[in-house]
Amino acid sequence: MQQDVLSDVCAGLRLRSDLYFTAELAGDFSVHIPADGARIRFHLVLAGGCKLLLSENAPPIDLCAGDLVLVPNGLGHILCDAPGTKAVGLSDAMVVGFDPVVGVLRNQLEGAGDVRLLCGFCAFDDDERHPGFGLIEDHVILRAEDPTTEEQSSIVAMIETLAQEIQPGWRSALARLMEVLVIALMAAQLKRANLPQGFLAGLADKKIARALSAMHAQPERDWTAELLAKQAGMSRTRFVVRFGACVGIAPMQYLQNWRMRRAKALLRDTNLSMDEVALRCGYQSMPAFSRRFKAQYGEGPGAFRRGLRQPVAGQ
Repeated sequence: MQQDVLSDVCAGLRLRSDLYFTAELAGDFSVHIPADGARIRFHLVLAGGCKLLLSENAPPIDLCAGDLVLVPNGLGHILCDAPGTKAVGLSDAMVVGFDPVVGVLRNQLEGAGDVRLLCGFCAFDDDERHPGFGLIEDHVILRAEDPTTEEQSSIVAMIETLAQEIQPGWRSALARLMEVLVIALMAAQLKRANLPQGFLAGLADKKIARALSAMHAQPERDWTAELLAKQAGMSRTRFVVRFGACVGIAPMQYLQNWRMRRAKALLRDTNLSMDEVALRCGYQSMPAFSRRFKAQYGEGPGAFRRGLRQPVAGQ
């Protein structure tokens, strides 16, 4: 069975989700959500409708009840009732109208909002941004009346049910569902033509995907460009050129990066000895492994593991 490379990478990068707040908005409103790293922000329209602007001068995108929009790559954007409404920064809106007890953001003191939104984010570990990985579009909308796929539609329906019923454990369940949805959307992009250079483009190329699968299945193996080319069914020269054109980096550099990501996961999530971690990541020499790990992450593997196990101040 071919290695599930997409799942490997998602597990290694530790995709996580959480909620910001529920927004209850009425009358004229316009909230500017600022750029924020590589986060994928999401907004589920629970009631009413609003406009999404990807910039102040961008054409408005209509959002209706039941629609779920994802804005990836930390892109700043605006949620408003109409394009002409003056935008208020999210931080200022939070100071004025956020109720931390119930986790609700309001733009008025009394009465129910005409528009209700559930707002949150998905993100990978900040220091582990896989090259060319994530959602390609500047936004993805899953429409209530026109679902992209049956699978995605059912996930959105479950998210909406959780958000409306507010049962014990709903936040944790919703976060897991959002993670599943983001992975499903990334997998769906593999069917697109003309993917931009990056990891997903490599997975979409059947020959390059075979080499990626081999590296992920056996990172400890003494791989060379020649051996990886055989996995892809290509000559060495053609393989190296095609891999670089698809993924954006050389195959041996990709292998080295993957080994280090795997090492970090093993140090974090297992009790394996340092020597065993090094071996599982293709290093027969402990000093060579330590030097490579420190060059990648700024500290040696021992210091990294000790830092994970130190108690948090005040606990």
